[in-house]
Amino acid sequence: MSRLHVVLLSSALALAASARLAISPMAAPGRCEEDRSGLPSWLLQGRRTLTQPPVRRLRGGAVEPSPSVPSFKSWLAKKSEGIKEAAAAPKKDPDREKAVALMKQRGLDKCEKAVGLLRSALKKEPGNIETAMELADALNAVMRIKTNANALVIDGSLDTPANKRVWKSLGDEALPLAKKAYEARPGDVKALAVYADSFMFSCSAKGIVKQALSGTAKEYKRVANELRKYPKWDGAVGLVFLGGLYNVAPWPVGNKQLAKKLLGEAASIAPTRRNLYYVGVNAFQLGEFQKAAKYFEKALKAPCGSATEMDFGGFLLAESKTGLARAKQALQNEGKK
Repeated sequence: MSRLHVVLLSSALALAASARLAISPMAAPGRCEEDRSGLPSWLLQGRRTLTQPPVRRLRGGAVEPSPSVPSFKSWLAKKSEGIKEAAAAPKKDPDREKAVALMKQRGLDKCEKAVGLLRSALKKEPGNIETAMELADALNAVMRIKTNANALVIDGSLDTPANKRVWKSLGDEALPLAKKAYEARPGDVKALAVYADSFMFSCSAKGIVKQALSGTAKEYKRVANELRKYPKWDGAVGLVFLGGLYNVAPWPVGNKQLAKKLLGEAASIAPTRRNLYYVGVNAFQLGEFQKAAKYFEKALKAPCGSATEMDFGGFLLAESKTGLARAKQALQNEGKK
């Protein structure tokens, strides 16, 4: 007999024992009465089998089925289900709960503490997909803050040796965790976004140009296009990922005109600081200085659209300010010609 059966049998016997005290000794045989426990007297008095429903007599001797009374079997089934649900309920991990709270506050120190707590939580429960995804997300946040999200810049890129070391050490840890969550939770946009970030950072550790010309670009575009199905998620980040790739990649993958279209669409859907700044960068690189100045100025006034964008919001402000000054200077230079 399993422990579950013992618990159920003990509960039933206890209820039956307490119910006998409420039964009148003058109760008529065959009459279906209910005591305070909710169990019928025919069951408690042992006069009928568990499978045989009681009957009651009408005037004139006719027999009518008993009114609807919960059977012992249905009671037992409900009791069993309740115990199973209680046993299956996920246990709260204090480390994970603290990490979730820290991630809401953001900041490098808090995100790094969250990483440590989530590593501990995952060690205790290695198969927990939710914890794996949260750890990958926290690692992404640390990489985003430390390396300014590998954002677009007017000149060159941010794949410096120092940033590559960050993406290598943390990206290699985040990517398998994020991929596991992504594969286990199809249709979950958060799992998809965490995987997309992890994939981008991990690949960037090997160099943007090198990866753009390899087969990696194909998977990157596939994930970015999947994210495009969720335009409201993180300020149309799928369009941003794709537009960013076309803007920085060399020929034959790179295409600044296509990047212009995609980044412009993202800014139309979600005019956030990041999206407006990216349109300004692309416009400046195309020599459209009037447009660049306009969008850099807009970016300076726009709020961040998400927690992930806030991770490098200060960088976006500083670069927008620099970009605006450079665009105005370029316009002055054109006017002198």
